[in-house]
Amino acid sequence: MPNVDHGAPLAISPFRQMATVTWDHPFDPSIYGFLDFDAGPLEARLAELREQGSRVTVTHLVARALALCLQRHPDLNVVLRRRRLYPRKRVDIFLQVAMPDPTGLGKTDLSGVKIVDCDKLDLAAIGRFCEERIELVRKREDPELQKSKNTIAKIPRFILKGIVRFFAWCQREPNWRMKWAGMPKDPFGSAMITSLGMLGVETAFAPLFPLGGPPMIILVGAIKPMPICLPDGSIVARRTLRLCGTFDHRVVDGFHLAQLSKELKQLLEVEAATL
Repeated sequence: MPNVDHGAPLAISPFRQMATVTWDHPFDPSIYGFLDFDAGPLEARLAELREQGSRVTVTHLVARALALCLQRHPDLNVVLRRRRLYPRKRVDIFLQVAMPDPTGLGKTDLSGVKIVDCDKLDLAAIGRFCEERIELVRKREDPELQKSKNTIAKIPRFILKGIVRFFAWCQREPNWRMKWAGMPKDPFGSAMITSLGMLGVETAFAPLFPLGGPPMIILVGAIKPMPICLPDGSIVARRTLRLCGTFDHRVVDGFHLAQLSKELKQLLEVEAATL
């Protein structure tokens, strides 16, 4: 049974062919950028859903919008293995979850939940799924993730790096399902999203995870008033959401990011009421 379900390799441009052999699995081929969004339509949509009883957050809304973008552009929804890009058969979005420890700040753990087929779920369904799974994760009762954490915890520190890198290589290159080792199937999906908005952080960038992580990670910042210059030159204060992204240059470049940014703008500002 494969670790990642995907189709035949894509035909890619000469630059993409060169990029896949120039860089190793991401230790550095990162592109960084941020984009500001008018938060008015987002907050209106969230207020509407919450009136209906849905516990939906800005992060859920961003996950839904990103999933729709990847569904429309399957050449960005890929896994890189054997220095080739393979299209994923699903759009799965991984949301990172902080697990504070009351005994010390340094003991705060980081885990998450993967939303399978995120592009096929509405916001209410995404909210319900995340609420249920995040509760299990924070209670350390998620069966798949907790099993992998327990496996890693048993490995002596002096050989942990080699073992973890070996497991990641097995899941990535030959695409082996590592269930016997307690490793979850395709743990991080198509893209990762993390949020520091609830902590008041407006701008921050997260690193790509080199051990089998996806080629993009989006950080959701706090919604805050920002000065906006209107077409007539006047300045107004407007509640603004900032998304910060880190991308693997072996998979995307400026052209792809410009298109992705344009579509996210359309979804989150113009079509937010329909998400």
